[in-house]
Amino acid sequence: MGKKADQKTGKEILTFTVAECGEYHSLGKYYENIKTLDEAVNLYQQIPPERMNGVPSIGINLHVGGTDKMEDVQADILSGDEIDIGFINLIPELCGNPEVQEVVKAIIERFPDKEVIDY
Repeated sequence: MGKKADQKTGKEILTFTVAECGEYHSLGKYYENIKTLDEAVNLYQQIPPERMNGVPSIGINLHVGGTDKMEDVQADILSGDEIDIGFINLIPELCGNPEVQEVVKAIIERFPDKEVIDY
């Protein structure tokens, strides 16, 4: 028998988000399903300063193939002047994922002027 489309494949798919307003993603522009960190950084850097009514952010979204999008795990990593790895470490799906850990390291390297928060 063939595999049903709604079966969980277990394959984790990591994508990125960029928000003009990290507190309320619906305020300002919000980009999701970004395939690479480079694309996310580029979008983040293109946010015009005059539209900064909120705190801009770069986030990650972890999707498990075959599951509903509502089950995805999403978290902002870079928010304003902070890179919050303490929050990531509180989410088992994220802190135990090697790809997520590599992304966190890459964001820290790309933004050396941001404060790293690890509580």
